[in-house]
Amino acid sequence: MSMTHKPTYISLFSSAGIGCYGFKLENFNCVATNELLEKRLNVQKYNQKCKYESGYIYGDISLESTKKALYSQVDLWKQYESITRIDVIIATPPCQGMSVANHKKSKTEIIRNSLVIESIKIINKINPRFFIFENVPSFMKTICTDIDGTNKTISEAIEKNLGKKYSYTSRIINFKNYGACSSRQRTLVIGVSKDYADEISPLELYPEITEERTLYEAIGNLKPLKKFGEIDNNDIYHSFRRYPEHMRSWITELKERQSSF
Repeated sequence: MSMTHKPTYISLFSSAGIGCYGFKLENFNCVATNELLEKRLNVQKYNQKCKYESGYIYGDISLESTKKALYSQVDLWKQYESITRIDVIIATPPCQGMSVANHKKSKTEIIRNSLVIESIKIINKINPRFFIFENVPSFMKTICTDIDGTNKTISEAIEKNLGKKYSYTSRIINFKNYGACSSRQRTLVIGVSKDYADEISPLELYPEITEERTLYEAIGNLKPLKKFGEIDNNDIYHSFRRYPEHMRSWITELKERQSSF
């Protein structure tokens, strides 16, 4: 799997591009990024995420015109950057859980989790070396309406559509065990093209567990804020959120690793 170019990736449902920061740290090139809300895509543009302006693809990925823009970007990179294959596609599609309370479904609800299926279609078409799904813990058990029109679990849909071409596995992990500063359980599905079956297993691609960080280790170096609504002049994201004043007594005597609950 030798490559002379920087590794490449495509990000679907990329929001403001924060999830792509790890790819940047690992020296990946972003071939294309798709997001439904233009203001989020503008953040990515400001951060100069893509080499080509046409890599920022705004719009509904279920539309053929949006997918066509995505595929044309792959063709552009093959032509001008001499790549032969996209290395990674990462997709974090919105995933609606199964509701058992309401049996009278509208027409828009009959086609379940179509954005997951659109992601599967795109992975099949582009045929990257690797794919990643990141989603809620119940992701693989959630019902979707597959390409063939039948309802099945997302796990079954991935197997039916991608199982012949990819070795893959899924795990539910908590990001706090992998360097993140908050407790966040997510399903992480990693697929590897069977072209590389003798070289790498998807199991090898999960991150190494790291020691959980304390709150002090995460934010202990920030400037103390003592007034309700106060914002750090040097960091607009560091602010003293307003809350009912009587709650302050609940936390004033707390020691590290203790909780008001």
